[in-house]
Parts: sequence; C-alpha cells; structure tokens
Amino acid sequence: MIRLIDVKKDLDQVCEIEDICFKDGHYNRDQINYEVNNELSKFYVYEEDDKILGFLIYMITFNSATVVQLATHPKYQRKGVATKLFNEMINYLKSLGYGEIETITLEVRSNNEIAHQFYLKNGFKDTLLKKKYYSNGDDAYYMTRILL
Repeated sequence: MIRLIDVKKDLDQVCEIEDICFKDGHYNRDQINYEVNNELSKFYVYEEDDKILGFLIYMITFNSATVVQLATHPKYQRKGVATKLFNEMINYLKSLGYGEIETITLEVRSNNEIAHQFYLKNGFKDTLLKKKYYSNGDDAYYMTRILL
C-alpha cells in the first residue's frame, strides 16, 4: 500500500532505509523531518504488513517536479516497490491537469548503474553530467522526463 508518510509512525523505519541505502550523502533524521514538513514536498511510503519497504520524496516547484529521494530496502529491491512509488507520483502529477507539471528532474550518481537504468527504463533521459556533484566527489547524471 502506498500512502503519505505518518511521521510519528514511520520516521524510524524511513531513517533505517535511508541509512542502509545511502552510505555517502544520505539524509539525517532532521533533514527527513524537514522534507516531511516542507509544503513543496510530497513524501510517500510503500508498506506491507506495517513494514515500510520503500519511500519517495519529491518536490513540486512551478511547472516541474524534482525527485529528492527514492529508496527501497535492499531485501525488497527489484520487486516493484520503486516502480509502484514512482507510478504513484506520475499519476498524481498527471491528475493536476494538462500543462500543470511539464517535466520531472533528478540527479543520480553516475556510478549507480542500477538506479540509472531504472530511471532510463521509466522515461528519463540524461541531460548532462554534473562533475563532482556529490560531497565525496562523485559525478551525477542530471536526468529529465517530459511529462506532457
């Protein structure tokens, strides 16, 4: 089931997934809490039997949406969790009406081939390579998807 995050119930599990999935440059508890309360952000969790398997944070600004974070617990990767979360976002953005949200953008580490392939499979295109984008010096692909 996909639903909006409930901070009191979900924050510990979300932070655990964040810590496991992102060794460098991951969000800490305060940053995740900030995103939950950011009026521009949408924060979905995917759960089964009261266990959170993955989450998605994205922001809507003007006529664009930006994926902030997408993570699936390693035990549940490649089982459709990220795709379901992603489709929930797409359906919501399309429900806003034609022309409201025109593009979706994101950055992904250039060495994260699994995530890069996931985004390519879901209609994103590499727009440019941001050299030394991450704090550890990793490059990032800046990717875009036209929603219209």
